[in-house]
Amino acid sequence: MQAALTCADRGHEVVLCEKNERLGGILLCEEDVPFKRALARYLRLQSELLERAGVDIRTGTRVTPAYAADIGADAVIAALGARPVALAISGIDGPNVLSAEEAYRHPASVGDRSVILGAGLVGTELAIYLSMLGKKVRIAEMKGEISDGGNFIHARAIAAEVARYAIDILFFAKAVLIDARGVHCETPAGDRYLESDTVIYASGQRPLRDEARALGRAASEFYQIGDCVSPKNIMEATATAYEAARNIGRPDRV
Repeated sequence: MQAALTCADRGHEVVLCEKNERLGGILLCEEDVPFKRALARYLRLQSELLERAGVDIRTGTRVTPAYAADIGADAVIAALGARPVALAISGIDGPNVLSAEEAYRHPASVGDRSVILGAGLVGTELAIYLSMLGKKVRIAEMKGEISDGGNFIHARAIAAEVARYAIDILFFAKAVLIDARGVHCETPAGDRYLESDTVIYASGQRPLRDEARALGRAASEFYQIGDCVSPKNIMEATATAYEAARNIGRPDRV
């Protein structure tokens, strides 16, 4: 969205394609989360600015190499995102297992007791959200601390909310098996069994690099930005989008 806005501001004719019916990508799954209201406002503002800028917005459109070539663009910016990584453990495909994205989109499908695999910002924020909905949440984390994603100030706020909602985090816990009643974990103190109605994995994302690179021959200039390069935060994604858009047409671009 930011790349399209910057391109339009610099006088380019812009076509913005989105495979879903709404702009916003993965961030839309959090639009109903109370402490993400500012994010929802940001997405609405970006959409309004795109319309004002006269960008040709094509929702419900999956871009293939052939589609990109037919447009005849001078430059292609690929921001295809990433997909959740499911842990390679037995039972991960069970009916009681969801990805963090699915849990955000359909919180009603999460049972009264849930175990989240992963204490990164995605897992801990989801645990806080589900706790706000009255659900009992536990987190199993392989490392010895919450991953702050490079933002230690935000991590402090997360830790305060985790304590406020009495969210139990089992550190140094490796999930090895999921069954219909919960998760089997290995810990330094011995095996632990965490009973739950729903198991949710928040174990990272896989950048869609290959899918993005497939579009590289559709134009003389090609850029990959955002999560399809490396999943990071909104600030970094917006900054790289801005820079990519500004580089279009520069002979010294990198």
